[in-house]
Amino acid sequence: MNRPAEIRTLAQPHAISAGDEAADGGSTPPVSFWRANLTAWIFIAFFGLASRLAAFSDVALAVTLTLVLEPIGFVLTAAAYKFYLERTGDRRAVVAAWALACSVSGGLLQMVIANALKDGLFPSIPDGNIAANDAVPAVFYTAVFLGWSLAYFWIQADVDARSERMQRSEAQAVATRAELQRLRLQLDPHFLFNALNTVAAEIPENPESALEMTHRIAAYLRYSLDQQTRPVCPLSDEIEAVRAFVRIQELRFEGRLRCSVEMDPAVRAVPVPHLVVQGLVENAVKHGLRSSVATLDIRVTARRADEDAVLIEVVNPGWLIPRAGDRPAVGLANTRRRLELHYPSRHALSLVQDGDAVVARLLLRGDACFA
Repeated sequence: MNRPAEIRTLAQPHAISAGDEAADGGSTPPVSFWRANLTAWIFIAFFGLASRLAAFSDVALAVTLTLVLEPIGFVLTAAAYKFYLERTGDRRAVVAAWALACSVSGGLLQMVIANALKDGLFPSIPDGNIAANDAVPAVFYTAVFLGWSLAYFWIQADVDARSERMQRSEAQAVATRAELQRLRLQLDPHFLFNALNTVAAEIPENPESALEMTHRIAAYLRYSLDQQTRPVCPLSDEIEAVRAFVRIQELRFEGRLRCSVEMDPAVRAVPVPHLVVQGLVENAVKHGLRSSVATLDIRVTARRADEDAVLIEVVNPGWLIPRAGDRPAVGLANTRRRLELHYPSRHALSLVQDGDAVVARLLLRGDACFA
């Protein structure tokens, strides 16, 4: 809708601000209602004039009735809006009955005025002419007022429904952003907890390594805080965060852990949610180290799957065999939920066994929501 503010004012007059009332003098309908009502009655005037010319075959009579009756109809509908519709509550049956009664009353009033004009200005109308029938104005204007009422209530119901849908959508978006922020904040303490445990394990036997790890953790957290207010980042930045994470782990495992990254230049600038790849790498480190291999080689690749999709794979040696007592993977569950919110029905995350390696495969299609 191109002008929702104006239509909303027409349908929900009680929501007009004090400034709008002051601009309109505090006692007149909003400008938007005047415009809508005036447009409707201009249309009715042209239609009525054409109808009268066809029915009465008298230009002077048709023009006179149009110039007098349509402005009166405009005033009546404006008064109905201002003194009742603007102030009424949501009582549909009462409003419908009131609209019917006012339409009939308005039609009768227009009939009286039309007949007075005909008797006073055009007393010689032939008996066979339809203009001589006193009931014609009542029927015509009752139908006009009923049509005006139906149009008004239809517009009001439509705008109310649109407004309600918009409010629900906005509320859902706010709730989703809040959940994404909560999930985002959950990852940092989770990583920090694991990293500090690693440092604590190194302090007794290798204090120099523990000190270097502390510096790297500080650098990583500085990066994380710098990105705190940005829900997405270029994939190249995300890969750098992964490298920082892996460097911390490499110090702990002293050569037993290596990580290689292959990234298609075409995907470097693709925006992705923060820490969406790190969760996969962290999972690969945690479970890959349980394998019997002497060196844990983790491979991270990122490339175009097609024109609108990015495929990220994290491969590590090992087996997809859950162990008794394993707690649910917080990072992986967090990643899955964030993907559902950022890429609803436009992502795929899988963990599969490929020979003696475990492959985490992430497909992202299109742009992230709430970016």
